[in-house]
Amino acid sequence: MVEYQRFINDKNPVDSKLKYGYSYSMITTQLPLPMRCSSDALVQPELELKPVRSPQYVRVEKFFDTLDRSRIVSYTNYWNSIAPDTTQESMLRWLFAFMSVHTSWKSNVNGYNAIKSLDWWHDQQALLNKLKHSGVGLHNNRTKFVWQFQQKFWKDIPKYSHAPADWRSHRDELVSEVLGLGKAKVSFSLEMMHPDKCEVVCMDTHMFQAYGLDQTKDEKHYDNIEAHWISMCRAYDVPCYIARCLYWDAIQSKQDSRYWSYVFEK
Repeated sequence: MVEYQRFINDKNPVDSKLKYGYSYSMITTQLPLPMRCSSDALVQPELELKPVRSPQYVRVEKFFDTLDRSRIVSYTNYWNSIAPDTTQESMLRWLFAFMSVHTSWKSNVNGYNAIKSLDWWHDQQALLNKLKHSGVGLHNNRTKFVWQFQQKFWKDIPKYSHAPADWRSHRDELVSEVLGLGKAKVSFSLEMMHPDKCEVVCMDTHMFQAYGLDQTKDEKHYDNIEAHWISMCRAYDVPCYIARCLYWDAIQSKQDSRYWSYVFEK
């Protein structure tokens, strides 16, 4: 844990391949109509150097170097023990992901606990009231998106719960169909349903930071850094989600995931 924390807390890792985390590309600047100078010569558009942020890999690679095999086994066993056994439990993992959007893990848990009984199933107003009372925030949008999703889920259970042959294409298809969840949160749902098999990754703000990036500004790098994380997991023989849990829990200074995952324990 100490080693994980040391690398995670290193705010300025130096990548031997890319010291400052930036590359530079020539970008043509759009200028107004050409202007004439005193010599009557046209002023030509100039090329401007603009910084283009690139991923840094050293911090992530050092994290994998510090992984302890016994903790990988312990985490894998735990997450497999709380993986969904029923269709309803798979549905609940999606609900947890909906509650995780733009909120803290504590509010995420509160929102999930408020609706996990599913007693609002046929009453959208009841769902709204529960979310309001939970304090999870964004209750109007969450109500709308959860209500729409639960109708889709029950019409095609295998699509939303079974492990696919091609994880990335399946995830991307779901992103286009599930309103209210982007690539990261759809991936999170799949991770929680298939913790030892899932090969897409919830690249949230902390994962972007691990690569020296800003999730808001650098979204275009999602696929690249996800592919790098997956390749590291294969090289170190650790499930992608298990590695992410180890990384996330170290950020939170926790020894395991049970401070929030207890909601799934049977």
